Amino acid sequence: MKKLDGKVILVTGSGRGFGRAMAYTYALAGAKVVSVSRTVSELESLEKKIIEKGGEVLTVPTDLTDEKAILSLKDKVIDEYGHLDVLVNNAATSPWKTFEDMTIRDWDLTLSVNLRAQFILSKVFFDSMRSQGQGSIINITSKSSEIGFIAEVGYCPSKFGIEGLTQCLALELQPYNIAVNSLGVGAPPGLRLKPTELTLEEADNMPDEVKAKYADDDSMAEAFTEAWTFLALQNAKGVTGQRFGTRQLAEYLRLNGGEAAVAMWCRKLTKAVYVPYDFPKTARYQTPEGGFKEIHFKF
Repeated sequence: MKKLDGKVILVTGSGRGFGRAMAYTYALAGAKVVSVSRTVSELESLEKKIIEKGGEVLTVPTDLTDEKAILSLKDKVIDEYGHLDVLVNNAATSPWKTFEDMTIRDWDLTLSVNLRAQFILSKVFFDSMRSQGQGSIINITSKSSEIGFIAEVGYCPSKFGIEGLTQCLALELQPYNIAVNSLGVGAPPGLRLKPTELTLEEADNMPDEVKAKYADDDSMAEAFTEAWTFLALQNAKGVTGQRFGTRQLAEYLRLNGGEAAVAMWCRKLTKAVYVPYDFPKTARYQTPEGGFKEIHFKF
């Protein structure tokens, strides 16, 4: 028996990047994966890969800025499986524009995909988790929920918001035995994550020496199956209201095991602690074209 046999897990933004690796990993661990993103070709690529490995996947192309589309997604999942065990709110976008260039439309799109959709998805699947007496919601976060970055004037607030949503839901959903945790992205040691906005086609066209620096689905699964499975199996009687880094959780579980992890974090919540840190002399930031610029600060 695989640890996630029989579990139904929905992963948004699973066409590429971190979400794709999570969906792939959950399928290998025995879950029935619901794969969600806007780009049909990328979803089909993942579906083929999962099926080749003997896994099960329900592919549902969805625009997460559209509330009706999210409701339709919910109906398809319930019609197919009758319930949802785990919701992974991973989908995110960023225009990589500075405040001067950022438009109101850019702001609205970023917050709609990165925060509003997470609220709606949690809302529409709440009844399913409540009726079965347990569930797990995993909200994907990053360093951008801790400090500000240039050209992330919409992205950072959305990630700060994800942490607040996680803590509020951990409190409110505890009586229904639903765990809510946040998880920071990460790559195996020595490798990097592919940039969020990089399509599969663009990634395939990179030179081999560049591609070798980035983690692929199999390397991510090898490194993080235990960590991601641990979070998927939590309910409010275990670990809820916590903020984990992917690599840090994987290392803790490797050294100490799941029982120690539950003992460490059970019946605890997480609060933000704001501390001053040195203003940088320079800051490097991504541009909409995929390149980088650097700004120098003067005092």
